[in-house]
Amino acid sequence: MCTVTIVPYEDGFRLVCNRDERRDRPTALPPTVRRLRHHRAMFPVDPAGGGTWVGVNGAGLVAALLNRNIEPPAPGRNQSLRSRGLIIPDLLDSGSWSDALDLAAGLDPARFGLFRLVLAQRMAVAVVTSDGLALSVETMPIPRPLMLTSSSLGDAVVEAPRRRLFERLFGDIERDWLRMQTRFHAHQWPVRTDISVNMARPDARTVSRTRIDVTSRLVGLCYQPLANNERRTHRAA
Repeated sequence: MCTVTIVPYEDGFRLVCNRDERRDRPTALPPTVRRLRHHRAMFPVDPAGGGTWVGVNGAGLVAALLNRNIEPPAPGRNQSLRSRGLIIPDLLDSGSWSDALDLAAGLDPARFGLFRLVLAQRMAVAVVTSDGLALSVETMPIPRPLMLTSSSLGDAVVEAPRRRLFERLFGDIERDWLRMQTRFHAHQWPVRTDISVNMARPDARTVSRTRIDVTSRLVGLCYQPLANNERRTHRAA
């Protein structure tokens, strides 16, 4: 369960990811720089699966993964699937967006739960979507803000209200998009906290927010664990 946005600025972009999880899930380990086979990368780690949902490497390649929750569920799914969190570390060992996209397009969707994967570098984005049987790939530049979202309530439940909020904040004319991005990810409807971007339910809540900046001057990650939706900041550079 996540909400991911990408906003262009300067000669690069900022990706922000809200992570929503069950309240009884173990707390994620904060991001550190990790040496992969060929590249260094930074990402937080989910101790339950040993993988991650978002990260960046030294080449400015960014990856984020959202679970898909569709109705009806894909047929023939079993419980012996690999953790989707293991996908991103393998991709962040790539030196380029095209190499990572080739690896992602070669994944076997039957080995993982349903997902949407975002890959971004420079001013290009790819979204790889799994329906459990096949993968579809959409590539695009980043001329305007982009939003992807999911929820264990069902992706269709949250897509429309969060999309309307996103489009209202960003509008048709470029404004202060970075400020709007921050506002969007912190937004909570008082009477509908369950479908809010900054969500809260009795069994789940937004547990962290990750911001990744990639420009010609900067590759940086800021990780914020959220306790009861109150912000605490941890920075890693």
